[in-house]
Amino acid sequence: MEYTKRENSYWIFSRELKDSNKLEGEEKRPYVITPLGTRLKRILITGVITYKSSDDRMVKMTIADYIGSFYLTAFKTGFNSEMADEMDRYNVNDTVIVMGKVSSFKTDDGIFYFSINPELIKSISETEHYFWGIRTSYVTKRKLLAITEAMKDDAATAETLVKIGYSHEEAEDAIRARENYADYDFTSYTNAVSAINFDSPVMAESISPGAIDNVENSENTENTENSSAPQTFNVETFVLDYIKSNDSGPGCKYDDIVISCTNAGIPRERVDEILNSLGSSGEIYEVSLKRYKAL
Repeated sequence: MEYTKRENSYWIFSRELKDSNKLEGEEKRPYVITPLGTRLKRILITGVITYKSSDDRMVKMTIADYIGSFYLTAFKTGFNSEMADEMDRYNVNDTVIVMGKVSSFKTDDGIFYFSINPELIKSISETEHYFWGIRTSYVTKRKLLAITEAMKDDAATAETLVKIGYSHEEAEDAIRARENYADYDFTSYTNAVSAINFDSPVMAESISPGAIDNVENSENTENTENSSAPQTFNVETFVLDYIKSNDSGPGCKYDDIVISCTNAGIPRERVDEILNSLGSSGEIYEVSLKRYKAL
């Protein structure tokens, strides 16, 4: 018996899909080629439901991630109609994770519109949404860096990029981006991703409603606004918990720790101090170059 290989589910921000205008492959269900060179049919996203419409024919949703919105559609009759019932269980302001296939529509003016036909939708916590954002940001920034290298030299190949440290997937995506989106404003997209201010669930959970009221009512507003992250939550606990939660076996990458901390308002220099402190106290150890494990 032959089995059809399931398409990968790619973690991307909504803007990467929205800015796409290239399709490849079969007409009925083509691959979407995004500006970052991602070649996809299926994606995995998280976000907050900002709009929902349900009638006898279909359910529509808008889900906001950190820099835009995804659009979901499920019909109540025909193939996969049970997903419409699943979508009907959720309401505006719910935070969800969605895996689904991407559908495209091109107008007579050449404008593309994309929607997601969900295959899975589930409620998730703020921590899970935060992790998706951090990981997607990391993946996106790596791709943008690879594209920058590819744009420097028209003769650069995927093998060229692999030799300087990029994965095969990152390298192939970068070359694909150069071939299909040479005129795309990558600087604007880089700025949009870099400007994301992730709300750390650790910070949110560590501040009680009373503490927030005290901050809002404080007369010393300037000092409050200029206070550093350590005054808001225990940064060592944040770093240690991040390492424990994101070590899949070989140790947690230094770059991943820095990205997470930066988005929580902790500068790189402070991260280095914390890692040294945790190492000295026996809480963590460096299992290999720039990889850390908790004890």
